Amino acid sequence: MNYFLNKDFYLMDSGFSNSEDTTKLPRHRWYYYKEGFSPNLVEKAIEHADIGIDDLILDPFNGSGTTTLTASYLGYNSIGIEVNPFTSFLSIAKSKKTTLTRLNLGEEKILKSFNGRSISPLIGFSTFSEKEGLDKWLFNSTVLNAFENAWLASLKINDPDTTMLLRLALISSAMQNCNGKRDGKCFRYRSSWKTYNFDKDSFFVAFKKNIQIIREDLSTKELLINPSIVNKDARLYLQSQNFKKKFKLCVTSPPYLNTFDYTDIYRPELFLGKFIMNSQDLYSLRLKTVRSHLQAKWERPLSNDFGLLYSQTISLLLNNTDQLMDKNIPLMVQAYFEDMFNILLLLKKNAEKHAQIWLIVSNSAYANTEIPVDLIIGDIGHKAGWFLKEIGVLRNIKRRKTKHSPDINFLRESVIIFSNSKF
Repeated sequence: MNYFLNKDFYLMDSGFSNSEDTTKLPRHRWYYYKEGFSPNLVEKAIEHADIGIDDLILDPFNGSGTTTLTASYLGYNSIGIEVNPFTSFLSIAKSKKTTLTRLNLGEEKILKSFNGRSISPLIGFSTFSEKEGLDKWLFNSTVLNAFENAWLASLKINDPDTTMLLRLALISSAMQNCNGKRDGKCFRYRSSWKTYNFDKDSFFVAFKKNIQIIREDLSTKELLINPSIVNKDARLYLQSQNFKKKFKLCVTSPPYLNTFDYTDIYRPELFLGKFIMNSQDLYSLRLKTVRSHLQAKWERPLSNDFGLLYSQTISLLLNNTDQLMDKNIPLMVQAYFEDMFNILLLLKKNAEKHAQIWLIVSNSAYANTEIPVDLIIGDIGHKAGWFLKEIGVLRNIKRRKTKHSPDINFLRESVIIFSNSKF
Protein backbone atom coordinates (compact mmCIF):
# COMPACT_ATOMS: atom_id res chain seq x y z
CA MET A 1 0.00 0.00 0.00
CA ASN A 2 2.95 2.37 0.61
CA TYR A 3 3.44 2.18 -3.15
CA PHE A 4 0.39 4.47 -3.49
CA LEU A 5 1.56 6.98 -0.87
CA ASN A 6 2.91 10.03 -2.68
CA LYS A 7 4.97 12.11 -0.25
CA ASP A 8 5.81 14.50 -3.09
CA PHE A 9 2.19 15.11 -4.10
CA TYR A 10 1.88 18.17 -6.33
CA LEU A 11 -0.62 19.85 -3.97
CA MET A 12 1.47 19.37 -0.83
CA ASP A 13 1.95 22.36 1.49
CA SER A 14 -0.14 24.59 -0.78
CA GLY A 15 -3.00 25.24 1.65
CA PHE A 16 -5.41 22.87 -0.08
CA SER A 17 -6.37 20.90 3.05
CA ASN A 18 -7.35 23.85 5.23
CA SER A 19 -9.94 26.60 5.03
CA GLU A 20 -7.75 29.62 5.73
CA ASP A 21 -8.19 31.03 2.23
CA THR A 22 -12.00 31.04 2.63
CA THR A 23 -11.83 34.02 5.01
CA LYS A 24 -11.40 36.30 2.00
CA LEU A 25 -13.58 34.54 -0.57
CA PRO A 26 -17.13 35.74 -1.40
CA ARG A 27 -19.85 33.73 0.35
CA HIS A 28 -17.31 31.34 1.87
CA ARG A 29 -16.33 34.14 4.27
CA TRP A 30 -19.86 34.56 5.62
CA TYR A 31 -18.99 32.07 8.36
CA TYR A 32 -15.55 30.69 9.09
CA TYR A 33 -15.62 26.90 9.32
CA LYS A 34 -12.29 25.73 10.69
CA GLU A 35 -12.84 22.08 9.76
CA GLY A 36 -13.24 22.87 6.07
CA PHE A 37 -10.80 22.60 3.17
CA SER A 38 -9.85 24.92 0.33
CA PRO A 39 -12.20 25.48 -2.63
CA ASN A 40 -9.06 25.15 -4.76
CA LEU A 41 -8.96 21.45 -3.92
CA VAL A 42 -12.48 21.05 -5.31
CA GLU A 43 -11.45 22.86 -8.48
CA LYS A 44 -8.43 20.57 -8.89
CA ALA A 45 -10.60 17.50 -8.42
CA ILE A 46 -13.12 18.75 -10.99
CA GLU A 47 -10.32 19.34 -13.46
CA HIS A 48 -8.71 15.95 -12.76
CA ALA A 49 -12.00 14.02 -13.03
CA ASP A 50 -12.95 15.68 -16.34
CA ILE A 51 -16.39 16.79 -15.13
CA GLY A 52 -18.98 17.69 -17.75
CA ILE A 53 -21.86 20.12 -17.49
CA ASP A 54 -24.40 17.32 -16.91
CA ASP A 55 -22.35 15.43 -14.34
CA LEU A 56 -23.15 15.35 -10.63
CA ILE A 57 -20.74 16.27 -7.83
CA LEU A 58 -21.39 14.84 -4.36
CA ASP A 59 -20.21 15.55 -0.83
CA PRO A 60 -21.66 13.14 1.79
CA PHE A 61 -20.00 15.10 4.64
CA ASN A 62 -20.78 18.54 3.30
CA GLY A 63 -20.02 20.57 6.42
CA SER A 64 -20.20 24.28 5.60
CA GLY A 65 -20.60 23.57 1.89
CA THR A 66 -17.18 24.13 0.31
CA THR A 67 -17.75 21.42 -2.30
CA THR A 68 -21.30 22.44 -3.19
CA LEU A 69 -20.61 26.18 -3.22
CA THR A 70 -17.54 25.75 -5.42
CA ALA A 71 -19.49 23.52 -7.81
CA SER A 72 -22.27 26.11 -7.95
CA TYR A 73 -19.85 28.90 -8.82
CA LEU A 74 -18.51 26.78 -11.69
CA GLY A 75 -21.96 25.78 -12.96
CA TYR A 76 -22.03 22.10 -11.94
CA ASN A 77 -24.89 20.23 -10.30
CA SER A 78 -24.09 19.12 -6.78
CA ILE A 79 -25.61 17.42 -3.77
CA GLY A 80 -24.35 17.95 -0.25
CA ILE A 81 -25.41 15.66 2.60
CA GLU A 82 -24.81 16.87 6.15
CA VAL A 83 -26.15 15.45 9.41
CA ASN A 84 -25.54 18.56 11.55
CA PRO A 85 -28.54 20.91 11.14
CA PHE A 86 -26.51 24.05 11.82
CA THR A 87 -23.78 23.35 9.28
CA SER A 88 -26.44 22.17 6.84
CA PHE A 89 -28.18 25.53 7.33
CA LEU A 90 -24.82 27.23 6.85
CA SER A 91 -24.19 25.60 3.46
CA ILE A 92 -27.73 26.40 2.31
CA ALA A 93 -27.47 30.03 3.43
CA LYS A 94 -24.21 30.50 1.54
CA SER A 95 -26.01 29.62 -1.68
CA LYS A 96 -28.96 31.98 -1.18
CA LYS A 97 -29.53 35.26 -2.96
CA THR A 98 -31.80 38.21 -2.45
CA THR A 99 -32.07 41.77 -3.67
CA LEU A 100 -30.18 44.51 -1.89
CA THR A 101 -33.50 46.26 -1.29
CA ARG A 102 -34.90 43.26 0.58
CA LEU A 103 -31.70 42.80 2.54
CA ASN A 104 -31.62 46.48 3.54
CA LEU A 105 -35.26 46.41 4.65
CA GLY A 106 -34.64 43.25 6.63
CA GLU A 107 -31.58 44.75 8.26
CA GLU A 108 -33.59 47.80 9.26
CA LYS A 109 -36.24 45.65 10.98
CA ILE A 110 -33.59 43.68 12.82
CA LEU A 111 -31.76 46.77 14.04
CA LYS A 112 -35.01 48.24 15.42
CA SER A 113 -35.58 45.07 17.45
CA PHE A 114 -32.41 45.32 19.56
CA ASN A 115 -34.21 47.22 22.33
CA GLY A 116 -36.97 44.62 22.61
CA ARG A 117 -37.98 43.15 25.95
CA SER A 118 -38.01 39.45 25.11
CA ILE A 119 -35.80 37.26 27.28
CA SER A 120 -33.66 34.55 25.72
CA PRO A 121 -34.64 30.98 26.70
CA LEU A 122 -30.89 30.32 27.06
CA ILE A 123 -30.62 32.60 30.09
CA GLY A 124 -29.69 30.32 32.96
CA PHE A 125 -29.41 27.24 30.74
CA SER A 126 -26.27 25.13 31.13
CA THR A 127 -23.18 27.33 30.60
CA PHE A 128 -24.84 29.75 28.19
CA SER A 129 -25.20 32.64 30.63
CA GLU A 130 -24.20 33.80 34.09
CA LYS A 131 -25.90 32.05 36.98
CA GLU A 132 -25.25 31.18 40.60
CA GLY A 133 -22.41 28.72 41.05
CA LEU A 134 -20.96 29.34 37.57
CA ASP A 135 -17.52 30.94 37.25
CA LYS A 136 -17.54 31.18 33.44
CA TRP A 137 -20.29 31.44 30.86
CA LEU A 138 -20.45 31.59 27.08
CA PHE A 139 -22.55 34.73 26.60
CA ASN A 140 -23.36 37.82 28.61
CA SER A 141 -27.11 38.13 29.12
CA THR A 142 -27.42 41.35 27.13
CA VAL A 143 -25.97 39.59 24.07
CA LEU A 144 -28.38 36.65 24.38
CA ASN A 145 -31.38 38.93 24.83
CA ALA A 146 -30.40 41.13 21.87
CA PHE A 147 -30.03 38.00 19.76
CA GLU A 148 -33.43 36.66 20.84
CA ASN A 149 -35.24 39.89 20.00
CA ALA A 150 -33.53 40.05 16.61
CA TRP A 151 -34.36 36.40 15.93
CA LEU A 152 -38.04 37.04 16.71
CA ALA A 153 -37.99 40.05 14.39
CA SER A 154 -36.69 37.84 11.59
CA LEU A 155 -39.92 35.81 11.84
CA LYS A 156 -41.81 38.83 10.50
CA ILE A 157 -39.78 39.03 7.29
CA ASN A 158 -41.78 37.35 4.55
CA ASP A 159 -38.95 36.46 2.16
CA PRO A 160 -37.38 33.08 3.24
CA ASP A 161 -34.04 33.65 1.49
CA THR A 162 -33.58 37.08 3.04
CA THR A 163 -34.54 35.68 6.45
CA MET A 164 -31.91 32.95 6.13
CA LEU A 165 -29.17 35.46 5.31
CA LEU A 166 -30.17 37.69 8.22
CA ARG A 167 -30.17 34.74 10.61
CA LEU A 168 -26.75 33.64 9.44
CA ALA A 169 -25.47 37.15 10.19
CA LEU A 170 -27.14 37.04 13.61
CA ILE A 171 -25.54 33.72 14.59
CA SER A 172 -22.17 34.92 13.32
CA SER A 173 -22.51 38.13 15.33
CA ALA A 174 -23.42 36.22 18.48
CA MET A 175 -20.37 33.97 18.15
CA GLN A 176 -18.15 37.02 17.64
CA ASN A 177 -19.53 38.24 20.97
CA CYS A 178 -19.00 34.93 22.74
CA ASN A 179 -16.76 34.74 25.81
CA GLY A 180 -15.24 31.55 24.44
CA LYS A 181 -13.79 30.63 21.10
CA ARG A 182 -13.45 27.41 19.17
CA ASP A 183 -10.08 25.77 19.73
CA GLY A 184 -9.48 22.30 18.41
CA LYS A 185 -11.84 19.81 19.97
CA CYS A 186 -13.48 22.18 22.43
CA PHE A 187 -14.35 25.72 23.45
CA ARG A 188 -11.78 27.66 25.41
CA TYR A 189 -12.49 30.95 27.13
CA ARG A 190 -10.75 33.95 25.72
CA SER A 191 -7.80 35.25 27.68
CA SER A 192 -9.11 37.88 30.13
CA TRP A 193 -12.55 37.22 28.68
CA LYS A 194 -14.38 39.42 31.19
CA THR A 195 -12.52 42.51 29.99
CA TYR A 196 -14.21 42.29 26.59
CA ASN A 197 -17.55 43.28 28.15
CA PHE A 198 -19.55 42.01 25.19
CA ASP A 199 -23.02 43.54 25.20
CA LYS A 200 -25.92 44.65 23.02
CA ASP A 201 -23.88 47.45 21.46
CA SER A 202 -20.96 45.23 20.42
CA PHE A 203 -23.47 42.73 19.04
CA PHE A 204 -25.12 45.58 17.08
CA VAL A 205 -21.75 46.58 15.54
CA ALA A 206 -20.91 43.00 14.60
CA PHE A 207 -24.28 42.47 12.94
CA LYS A 208 -23.97 45.59 10.78
CA LYS A 209 -20.48 44.52 9.71
CA ASN A 210 -21.63 41.00 8.80
CA ILE A 211 -24.58 42.31 6.80
CA GLN A 212 -22.23 44.62 4.93
CA ILE A 213 -20.05 41.64 3.96
CA ILE A 214 -23.10 39.78 2.65
CA ARG A 215 -24.23 42.92 0.81
CA GLU A 216 -20.84 43.24 -0.90
CA ASP A 217 -20.77 39.59 -1.96
CA LEU A 218 -24.31 39.62 -3.35
CA SER A 219 -23.12 42.34 -5.71
CA THR A 220 -20.24 40.27 -7.04
CA LYS A 221 -20.26 37.15 -9.23
CA GLU A 222 -23.49 35.17 -8.89
CA LEU A 223 -23.83 31.43 -8.54
CA LEU A 224 -24.49 29.74 -11.87
CA ILE A 225 -26.61 26.97 -10.35
CA ASN A 226 -28.16 26.17 -6.98
CA PRO A 227 -26.87 23.15 -5.06
CA SER A 228 -29.09 20.58 -3.37
CA ILE A 229 -28.41 20.36 0.36
CA VAL A 230 -29.84 17.52 2.44
CA ASN A 231 -29.85 17.50 6.24
CA LYS A 232 -29.55 13.74 6.76
CA ASP A 233 -27.18 11.03 7.91
CA ALA A 234 -25.30 10.15 4.69
CA ARG A 235 -25.22 6.49 5.68
CA LEU A 236 -29.02 6.43 5.58
CA TYR A 237 -29.61 8.86 2.74
CA LEU A 238 -27.34 7.03 0.30
CA GLN A 239 -29.45 3.92 0.84
CA SER A 240 -32.74 5.70 0.20
CA GLN A 241 -34.83 5.99 -2.93
CA ASN A 242 -34.25 9.76 -2.86
CA PHE A 243 -30.72 9.41 -4.21
CA LYS A 244 -31.37 8.51 -7.84
CA LYS A 245 -28.74 10.20 -10.03
CA LYS A 246 -25.27 8.65 -10.00
CA PHE A 247 -22.35 10.94 -9.25
CA LYS A 248 -19.23 11.52 -11.35
CA LEU A 249 -17.12 13.09 -8.59
CA CYS A 250 -17.20 12.96 -4.80
CA VAL A 251 -15.06 15.45 -2.88
CA THR A 252 -15.43 15.08 0.86
CA SER A 253 -13.73 15.16 4.23
CA PRO A 254 -15.35 12.85 6.81
CA PRO A 255 -14.83 13.46 10.53
CA TYR A 256 -11.26 12.69 11.48
CA LEU A 257 -10.46 9.80 13.82
CA ASN A 258 -9.53 12.19 16.61
CA THR A 259 -12.22 11.76 19.33
CA PHE A 260 -13.57 15.23 18.44
CA ASP A 261 -17.29 15.52 19.05
CA TYR A 262 -18.18 17.95 16.26
CA THR A 263 -21.73 18.10 17.62
CA ASP A 264 -20.39 19.56 20.85
CA ILE A 265 -17.97 21.89 19.06
CA TYR A 266 -20.96 23.57 17.35
CA ARG A 267 -23.24 23.29 20.37
CA PRO A 268 -23.62 27.10 20.81
CA GLU A 269 -24.81 27.58 17.21
CA LEU A 270 -27.16 24.60 17.45
CA PHE A 271 -28.94 26.11 20.44
CA LEU A 272 -28.79 29.73 19.25
CA GLY A 273 -30.44 28.88 15.96
CA LYS A 274 -33.01 26.64 17.65
CA PHE A 275 -31.86 23.65 15.60
CA ILE A 276 -32.00 21.70 18.84
CA MET A 277 -33.98 22.59 21.93
CA ASN A 278 -32.57 20.51 24.76
CA SER A 279 -29.81 18.15 25.85
CA GLN A 280 -31.69 15.11 24.58
CA ASP A 281 -31.80 16.60 21.09
CA LEU A 282 -28.04 17.11 21.30
CA TYR A 283 -27.45 13.52 22.34
CA SER A 284 -29.73 12.20 19.60
CA LEU A 285 -27.70 14.15 17.06
CA ARG A 286 -24.49 12.62 18.40
CA LEU A 287 -25.90 9.16 17.71
CA LYS A 288 -26.38 10.06 14.04
CA THR A 289 -22.77 11.04 13.46
CA VAL A 290 -19.83 8.94 12.31
CA ARG A 291 -18.40 7.00 15.25
CA SER A 292 -15.22 9.04 15.63
CA HIS A 293 -15.79 10.13 19.24
CA LEU A 294 -16.62 8.67 22.64
CA GLN A 295 -19.44 11.00 23.70
CA ALA A 296 -22.31 8.62 22.91
CA LYS A 297 -23.19 4.97 23.43
CA TRP A 298 -23.47 4.14 19.74
CA GLU A 299 -23.98 0.65 18.37
CA ARG A 300 -20.97 -1.62 18.75
CA PRO A 301 -19.14 -2.41 15.49
CA LEU A 302 -19.40 -5.89 14.03
CA SER A 303 -16.78 -5.93 11.26
CA ASN A 304 -13.00 -5.95 11.68
CA ASP A 305 -11.71 -7.31 8.36
CA PHE A 306 -10.07 -4.11 7.16
CA GLY A 307 -6.63 -5.32 6.07
CA LEU A 308 -3.22 -6.02 7.56
CA LEU A 309 -2.44 -2.42 8.58
CA TYR A 310 -5.69 -2.21 10.48
CA SER A 311 -5.03 -5.51 12.25
CA GLN A 312 -1.55 -4.36 13.24
CA THR A 313 -2.94 -1.05 14.49
CA ILE A 314 -5.64 -2.62 16.66
CA SER A 315 -3.14 -5.10 18.04
CA LEU A 316 -0.81 -2.27 19.10
CA LEU A 317 -3.65 -0.41 20.81
CA LEU A 318 -4.91 -3.47 22.65
CA ASN A 319 -1.38 -4.31 23.82
CA ASN A 320 -0.88 -0.79 25.19
CA THR A 321 -4.19 -0.02 26.87
CA ASP A 322 -2.36 1.54 29.83
CA GLN A 323 -1.30 4.37 27.49
CA LEU A 324 -4.83 5.08 26.21
CA MET A 325 -6.77 8.03 27.56
CA ASP A 326 -9.93 5.91 27.33
CA LYS A 327 -10.29 2.15 27.30
CA ASN A 328 -12.94 2.36 24.53
CA ILE A 329 -10.60 3.87 21.94
CA PRO A 330 -9.90 0.53 20.18
CA LEU A 331 -13.66 0.02 19.83
CA MET A 332 -14.02 3.56 18.47
CA VAL A 333 -11.27 2.93 15.92
CA GLN A 334 -13.01 -0.25 14.78
CA ALA A 335 -16.38 1.53 14.55
CA TYR A 336 -14.86 4.39 12.57
CA PHE A 337 -13.39 2.13 9.92
CA GLU A 338 -16.63 0.15 9.76
CA ASP A 339 -18.45 3.41 9.02
CA MET A 340 -15.89 4.34 6.36
CA PHE A 341 -16.24 0.92 4.73
CA ASN A 342 -20.04 1.18 4.64
CA ILE A 343 -19.86 4.70 3.20
CA LEU A 344 -17.50 3.54 0.44
CA LEU A 345 -19.82 0.62 -0.35
CA LEU A 346 -22.77 2.97 -0.67
CA LEU A 347 -20.80 5.40 -2.81
CA LYS A 348 -19.84 2.51 -5.08
CA LYS A 349 -23.53 1.73 -5.67
CA ASN A 350 -24.27 5.35 -6.54
CA ALA A 351 -21.25 6.07 -8.75
CA GLU A 352 -20.98 6.42 -12.51
CA LYS A 353 -18.65 4.05 -14.34
CA HIS A 354 -15.67 6.46 -14.35
CA ALA A 355 -16.47 8.24 -11.09
CA GLN A 356 -13.76 9.43 -8.70
CA ILE A 357 -13.62 10.03 -4.96
CA TRP A 358 -11.31 12.60 -3.38
CA LEU A 359 -11.31 11.85 0.35
CA ILE A 360 -9.43 14.18 2.71
CA VAL A 361 -8.36 12.58 6.01
CA SER A 362 -5.77 12.94 8.74
CA ASN A 363 -3.87 10.28 10.61
CA SER A 364 -4.36 10.00 14.37
CA ALA A 365 -2.25 9.11 17.41
CA TYR A 366 -3.20 6.88 20.31
CA ALA A 367 -1.00 5.02 22.82
CA ASN A 368 2.05 6.71 21.31
CA THR A 369 1.26 5.07 17.97
CA GLU A 370 0.41 6.84 14.73
CA ILE A 371 -2.75 5.41 13.18
CA PRO A 372 -2.24 5.39 9.35
CA VAL A 373 -5.84 6.34 8.62
CA ASP A 374 -5.14 7.17 4.96
CA LEU A 375 -3.47 3.83 4.23
CA ILE A 376 -6.14 1.84 6.07
CA ILE A 377 -8.91 3.62 4.15
CA GLY A 378 -6.97 2.81 0.99
CA ASP A 379 -7.26 -0.87 1.94
CA ILE A 380 -10.91 -0.45 2.84
CA GLY A 381 -11.74 1.25 -0.46
CA HIS A 382 -10.15 -1.62 -2.38
CA LYS A 383 -12.25 -4.07 -0.35
CA ALA A 384 -15.36 -2.02 -1.23
CA GLY A 385 -14.60 -2.34 -4.96
CA TRP A 386 -12.78 0.93 -5.67
CA PHE A 387 -9.48 1.24 -7.52
CA LEU A 388 -6.91 3.19 -5.52
CA LYS A 389 -5.20 5.71 -7.77
CA GLU A 390 -3.12 7.62 -5.23
CA ILE A 391 -2.77 8.78 -1.65
CA GLY A 392 -1.33 12.27 -1.88
CA VAL A 393 0.17 13.88 1.20
CA LEU A 394 -1.26 17.39 1.59
CA ARG A 395 0.69 18.45 4.67
CA ASN A 396 2.16 17.28 7.97
CA ILE A 397 0.29 18.84 10.88
CA LYS A 398 2.22 19.72 14.01
CA ARG A 399 0.31 18.33 16.98
CA ARG A 400 0.27 19.28 20.62
CA LYS A 401 2.25 17.02 22.86
CA THR A 402 0.18 14.81 25.14
CA LYS A 403 1.16 12.38 27.86
CA HIS A 404 -0.54 9.56 25.93
CA SER A 405 1.45 10.04 22.69
CA PRO A 406 4.52 12.08 23.65
CA ASP A 407 6.67 10.96 20.72
CA ILE A 408 4.21 11.80 17.93
CA ASN A 409 5.04 15.34 16.79
CA PHE A 410 3.34 15.45 13.37
CA LEU A 411 0.32 13.82 11.76
CA ARG A 412 -0.03 13.30 8.04
CA GLU A 413 -3.04 14.81 6.25
CA SER A 414 -3.76 13.28 2.87
CA VAL A 415 -6.20 13.07 0.00
CA ILE A 416 -7.13 9.53 -1.02
CA ILE A 417 -8.12 9.31 -4.68
CA PHE A 418 -10.28 6.37 -5.72
CA SER A 419 -11.60 5.57 -9.19
CA ASN A 420 -14.57 3.41 -10.19
CA SER A 421 -12.63 2.21 -13.24
CA LYS A 422 -9.10 0.83 -13.52
CA PHE A 423 -7.99 3.32 -16.16
